[in-house]
Amino acid sequence: MNIDLSGKRALVTGAASGIGAAIAEAYAAAGAHVAVQARTRDKATPTVERIESSGGRALPVAADLSDSQAVREMCDKAIAGLGGIDIVMSNAGIYDPLKFLDLSEDDWEETLTVNLKTPALIAKLTLPVMIEQGLGGRQLFTSSISAKMAEEDGSAYCASKAGLHAMMRCMALESGMHGITVNAICPGWVDTPMARKTWESMQQDGQTIDDVYDEVRSQNMLGGMIEPVDIASMAVFLASDQARYITAQAINVCAGMCSTL
Repeated sequence: MNIDLSGKRALVTGAASGIGAAIAEAYAAAGAHVAVQARTRDKATPTVERIESSGGRALPVAADLSDSQAVREMCDKAIAGLGGIDIVMSNAGIYDPLKFLDLSEDDWEETLTVNLKTPALIAKLTLPVMIEQGLGGRQLFTSSISAKMAEEDGSAYCASKAGLHAMMRCMALESGMHGITVNAICPGWVDTPMARKTWESMQQDGQTIDDVYDEVRSQNMLGGMIEPVDIASMAVFLASDQARYITAQAINVCAGMCSTL
């Protein structure tokens, strides 16, 4: 299936590396003009340069996603720079494994802000533009299979992603009449810088990091390591016309991991 996103205007958050960078590059490769969000312009630049060197179109937009005013300014710049908005991929997120009784109010607030409050704000800022354009649109979120599972040390993270699913379904119900679909992608373990940091913290005495990788791979049915491009492929499909009747879904890309735990 050849997916063509030519003429589409997309915003991808958390696009400096990992899943976000892969999605931004995949959107551009399919023909979309992409606003690449990172915490600073310098962090967004490598992704922008890779897109442009491959013949795509991209612009960097910077924001601290824990700062509501910075998020508002970032969305304004993205919409102005793109000349509108057709696809929003709220990908950025944080994960800080802590036991429930060890979570401080600040820990809880930070996770819920970046993983739930900020995606909601970005949607509130971009949905009205999509509706006014009258062209339909796609609102997408990078979630996690953690939203559907109990996870040790994951209370705040799991709660933030489960909340994202509830919001996503309600958004889909309210946006469908405008031809706007709203979906979430739920990865399992993906080989990203954030995941590697977590794996390093999982090392037990006498374990090498390769031992941890082997353990992670053994948790899914295919025994392999999911790569950012695997999530990007789903993001491109859901952004396309081929997925025009898929909405209010939280779609797993986990190699069966959530069915084995």
